[in-house]
Amino acid sequence: MASASISSSSSSSTLFKSRTFHLHSPSSFLPFKSKNPIKMPLLVKPLRSVRAEFDMSFFATDLGGPPPIEGFGDLENKEEPECPPGLRQYETMAILRPNISEDERLAFTNKYQDLLSAVGAMHVEFLNKGVRPLAYSIKKRNKAGETNTYLDSIQILVTFFTKPDSVSIIGETLQRDDDVIRSSTFKIRKRKY
Repeated sequence: MASASISSSSSSSTLFKSRTFHLHSPSSFLPFKSKNPIKMPLLVKPLRSVRAEFDMSFFATDLGGPPPIEGFGDLENKEEPECPPGLRQYETMAILRPNISEDERLAFTNKYQDLLSAVGAMHVEFLNKGVRPLAYSIKKRNKAGETNTYLDSIQILVTFFTKPDSVSIIGETLQRDDDVIRSSTFKIRKRKY
């Protein structure tokens, strides 16, 4: 490990103070020993630490930011239901066509609410995230054989508790639906800290 010793030369005739660094290192790190000191001008005075004292009442006040978005405040304060024994928690993201009407979207959610209750799912929650742009265009062929390219989508997030066997039924039904562009189901694992 290299160590440095600092010596300071003072001369009133020069503009800059210079510091000389002598590097002393073991022979295992460097094949040679430096005998010439490196002279570096000191342009700035060394900084000393300063302790700052803050009035914490400033941080306790409301700064008058934007009001919270409706509906999202409820999600933060909402308690997670306990997972019943034998069931696991899953989350499904369904990406729907952007030109689907509100009535068709409600029919879609009712259809999958009935499907999830038929396979034994509990605590089913639907969250409509609205129309969002896709990261890349997706081509989808419908049952009639027409191919469409989508740049936007309606995203719906579904969270539920169910048996692991029923996830494949839900995935196959979503793949066959013409209103669904893409879908994926994930098992939610709780982190143990």
